[in-house]
Amino acid sequence: MIILSETTDNLELVLAGAVTTNQLQCLTSWRDRTSTTFVAGRSLKNSNNTTSVVLAGAPASSTQRVIDYISVYNNDTTNATVTIRFDANGTEYILFQTTLAPQERIEYQEGIGFQTFASTGAVKQSINQGANAPLTNTLSTVVLGSDVTNNNAVANTIANVTGLSFSVTAGKVYYFKFIIYYTAAATTTGSRWCVTCDAGLATNLSMISEYSLTDTTSTRNGNVQAFDSPATCNATSASTANNMAVMEGYFKPTADGTFIARFASEVAGSAIVAKTGSVCFYQQLT
Repeated sequence: MIILSETTDNLELVLAGAVTTNQLQCLTSWRDRTSTTFVAGRSLKNSNNTTSVVLAGAPASSTQRVIDYISVYNNDTTNATVTIRFDANGTEYILFQTTLAPQERIEYQEGIGFQTFASTGAVKQSINQGANAPLTNTLSTVVLGSDVTNNNAVANTIANVTGLSFSVTAGKVYYFKFIIYYTAAATTTGSRWCVTCDAGLATNLSMISEYSLTDTTSTRNGNVQAFDSPATCNATSASTANNMAVMEGYFKPTADGTFIARFASEVAGSAIVAKTGSVCFYQQLT
């Protein structure tokens, strides 16, 4: 429970660094209680990357402001480091801090506390906990919520598997495994399957990838160490309706960013479709 009980108490949000396109969207709701009254209130704010933003201001004299709900949504196109703090007459106490990838959000609910939600709407189970973060046996999971099609008019044009990604923090080590179910417009249309990060370098990427070629064979890339690699598509798909790509490995990013699966079609205008239900498993190891 968060309570503002003094006329000098404030609940604030601080955004570290500049935004690229959009400020973060913030909603706070509360109950003001006195010995005789109960009044609900709320605030709608956007973050400010140069100064702190008051999510909930100080209550009136002899009033307790009980915070029921906070939502902070990353509406920008890059990661944002967010701090929520309690300001007691100029003395500041950090309540929660995390890095939000695009379309991720923080929620606080009275009785539950702070949680971070992935862009899929699921509670994140792997959050950076500092240099001494404990290891866990739990993999985080991202499931592709809708089909993603690449039928670019230029053959071998790489594109994101939008929705099949996770945020990464510079200097941390991640294990990942993408399992992508896909269709092809024709068995004579091949594909390629890759990964990339929207910031930093692939200096510390090591990955094995394998995907359909014929009914009994596959294309295997034994030690991929570059983004968007391999550079060319294979020549065929095993089926029009039943193909699979698997990419598994380790990655230590050189910058905060979003790590995402990518793909291309071998034939101009011939669709390769990453299907709903494709999945990514990942775990931060250090």
